[in-house]
Amino acid sequence: MTTDMLASGVTVSIRKLQPSDLPAISQFEYSASITEPHSDPARLAEIFNVSGMWLEESGAVAMIENDSQRFIGTLQFYRSAPCIHGLEIGYVVHSASDRGKSYATQALGLFSNLLFSIRPKFFRQQLLIEVWNTASWKVAENSGFVREGILRSCGFGEGDPADCFIYSRTQKDYLQAKASTNGPG
Repeated sequence: MTTDMLASGVTVSIRKLQPSDLPAISQFEYSASITEPHSDPARLAEIFNVSGMWLEESGAVAMIENDSQRFIGTLQFYRSAPCIHGLEIGYVVHSASDRGKSYATQALGLFSNLLFSIRPKFFRQQLLIEVWNTASWKVAENSGFVREGILRSCGFGEGDPADCFIYSRTQKDYLQAKASTNGPG
């Protein structure tokens, strides 16, 4: 594992972003930062050069397929709200041909565990998933996130945004899974 590698699973790993990832990232406007679209490669490079896309309350990592070391997607985190002691996480597998292979599930689990271990002041992680996105619900649930309810008109897109399920995982969930002898830790 290189020094850029942050965590490794069975078929995927997560690592720090590298300049060579930026052209692929620019194809997905909000996959590495929620504060502004990054479809302009020059602006994305500028942001990367300032922060490496990693700050105390926001950041992004690359999802890498282990066998080929191919860059297959991104995950990001950011502060969910000033009054909530938590982070929101987003993820995207870039190519449709890489979806349905459990890459996102493994990467989300790795990323969630990493964030709980290095950001202990955040007691909660959450995901917002549009109600129609069944594949993403499965990723969340298979990564240990629990559906809490629906946030109305909060999704992406033009006009009235889609309703979204809100999923969460807490630091207690993380610590209990880590200490458990019954399953994944």
